[in-house]
Amino acid sequence: MRVLSVLIVLTGLGLAAVFVPQQALAATSPVMQACSQQWSDMKKANKVPEGEKWSTFWSQCSKDHAAKSGEDTGTGTATEKKAASTPAKTKTKTASISEDDSPSSAQEKKDCDAKWSANKAKTGAHGWHDYFHFMAQCM
Repeated sequence: MRVLSVLIVLTGLGLAAVFVPQQALAATSPVMQACSQQWSDMKKANKVPEGEKWSTFWSQCSKDHAAKSGEDTGTGTATEKKAASTPAKTKTKTASISEDDSPSSAQEKKDCDAKWSANKAKTGAHGWHDYFHFMAQCM
């Protein structure tokens, strides 16, 4: 019983030793330090764009840093990489209205729902996966 307790404690300490250094390295990366400093300077000067959060700023700042240093993060499309080269301070609010949404789209959805009901009865399809798959093809 005592051996089992010691073994559990040692395993816990071993796991902590494995994960703590990685977290410490991530927190002290040069990019993180630079972005954190830039964020705190912006906050002190009250120049943080309205509605922007640290997570959004950090995402953009790390991409900007990678673009300046020539590092490729391996993620994102050419459009996202182009957007990453623009400074975070010049962001503007965008409308959240879909340009594809037309007045007839509500009627189109109702028509597709009626077709779904008929298709469901005919094929025995059920569940959200089948519904969304059908709607994607219908619309």
